[in-house]
Amino acid sequence: MAAKPVRPPAQPGFDPAQMETLRTIPVASLSPDQAIDERHIGKRIRWAGAVQYMAAAEKGVCLTILYALSGDHGEPRWTNEPTYQTFNACTTGAYDRELVRESTNLTIVGKISGKTYIGMGGGGSTGPVVEIEKLFRWSDCLEGDTSPVCKFGFLSPRVVPGD
Repeated sequence: MAAKPVRPPAQPGFDPAQMETLRTIPVASLSPDQAIDERHIGKRIRWAGAVQYMAAAEKGVCLTILYALSGDHGEPRWTNEPTYQTFNACTTGAYDRELVRESTNLTIVGKISGKTYIGMGGGGSTGPVVEIEKLFRWSDCLEGDTSPVCKFGFLSPRVVPGD
């Protein structure tokens, strides 16, 4: 059975070229569990998932993301068999908290910069740290909803004062 193609939302201002960029950007074929090996530092990845937690970092923000398998366009594919993998994705600046918060579905493009312990609900494991190059937000709004919180596409972090 062929996967249903992802349709961009009928939203003013959406640029279909963004989805093509996301789909075709060259990346290493690694999972977060594979990426904790030091030989993968510096490799570019494209991982999908949902924000579990957000924390201030020295010059910005780090998102702890529950990894999901990706569809053909890089979109999160949630299945009945979870991956149980997490990663931290960090950037200078911060994202609009109305658009990036807990449970937001995203796709991250970035470079592996190291690894860290990621604690989750009484347990945890070592996971990779990714420097965000691009963050793509998948909207869960209904087609035709043009509310600003229904933004679908690449987001840029705003500069945090004092940097």
